[in-house]
Amino acid sequence: MLFGRPKIKTKIKIDVYVNYGNDDIRHKKLEAKPGISALDALAQVANIEYTPDESATCHHGAMVTAVDGFKVDLNHFWIYYIFEQDQAGWALPMCTPDSLKIEDDCRLAWRYHTKASEAEMQRYGPLYTRNCIGKARRCGRQF
Repeated sequence: MLFGRPKIKTKIKIDVYVNYGNDDIRHKKLEAKPGISALDALAQVANIEYTPDESATCHHGAMVTAVDGFKVDLNHFWIYYIFEQDQAGWALPMCTPDSLKIEDDCRLAWRYHTKASEAEMQRYGPLYTRNCIGKARRCGRQF
């Protein structure tokens, strides 16, 4: 059919990056059904631990507590970012990873942060390494 309905995607492509905070960044490509959550996408490429929704304690939604053995503590935490095809850069989603439903091709990045200021998280983003500092134009990573 030339003028039929638009083709509905049955699979989407997701690039998942995991930055362990020690200049070790892993990249996995994933194909999934539209509507997969950011949490489920991470679970398909890494060994994760998370706490589920605990609305009774005002904790709404799942929180990642460990990825491949890198656990949260008083000085470390996991943050996730999304870079969708039509956006200009990495963004911090304003929802928990189980709430973010991915409907189209995108890039997700998870970063193991050491206790830092909010300004540092925004400046460096998920794929920052020590080798990239001051070399943003020459660095081979996609920011």
